[in-house]
Amino acid sequence: MFKKIVIVEPVFMQKEREQELKEFCNELIVYDTDVEDEKEIIERIGNADCILVSYKTTISKEIIESCPNLKHIALCCSFYGKQFSKVNIDTAEKNEISYSFLSEYGDNGTVEYVVAETINLIHGFYGKKLKEQAYDLRGIKVGILGLGNLGTKIAKTFKIFNTDVYYYSRTRKENIENELNIKYLELDELFNTVDVISINVNRDVCLIGGDNLKKYGNGKAIINTSIGKCYELDSLKKWLENKNNYYICDEPTINEDIKEILNYENVIYTNAHSGGDTKQCLESATEQILDNIKKASEELY
Repeated sequence: MFKKIVIVEPVFMQKEREQELKEFCNELIVYDTDVEDEKEIIERIGNADCILVSYKTTISKEIIESCPNLKHIALCCSFYGKQFSKVNIDTAEKNEISYSFLSEYGDNGTVEYVVAETINLIHGFYGKKLKEQAYDLRGIKVGILGLGNLGTKIAKTFKIFNTDVYYYSRTRKENIENELNIKYLELDELFNTVDVISINVNRDVCLIGGDNLKKYGNGKAIINTSIGKCYELDSLKKWLENKNNYYICDEPTINEDIKEILNYENVIYTNAHSGGDTKQCLESATEQILDNIKKASEELY
């Protein structure tokens, strides 16, 4: 059993079930506001041996080393590898601090978000239309950037509607190509080919910028479900100057550095929540968080 668990900031967990964490600790502290800086994070963690954090906050080397009682960090979000994490995993491992994370908890909702936004735009259901004439999903070409679990599910769903689907991934996946009847293209060729791009890459993997948006052209759309700097801001802003181009995003993909793009009338923004944020998604995340904390408490004590 942990001595003290701290929820450092609001995390993606059912509020009414937070108190269940008391089963695994002597003391539970819950903070309901975002943190401002490292000093505040350190103060909130204090002498805790277990913390819960969201995708937003950086847990740096300095923070970890300032909290010597820390034994477990529960990431209440997906994890794509230490190089993409806002938690300094190398320092955590060096200090023998374990960590846990969530997997595939919001994929279904995110798939529906991408497909629904595409349908809305090509039909013009809500006043914004990609082309002069309405299209159904058989009439467009969709490009998937990143063919992990989420990208594969998005591709599979589009194929149900007989959409032409292409993808780019750092690792080509011929087994999925053959299974789903989708086609791999190099990045430049993909931009030259498709009408709608769905970004599903790891945090801070930048694939959009420079000349490729020029090659993409106009009368096109980008749907982003990835967190971090996955595009060059100046290039995207210049592309959005053409009113026939659309950028679609949700709350987790926007931070203070890039909020200015929301001023463009051809940016379609799902405000205040994630496109994949559903009842089932929240339930799955909560179950995984509680299970991860339970396992960590049994392994460490």
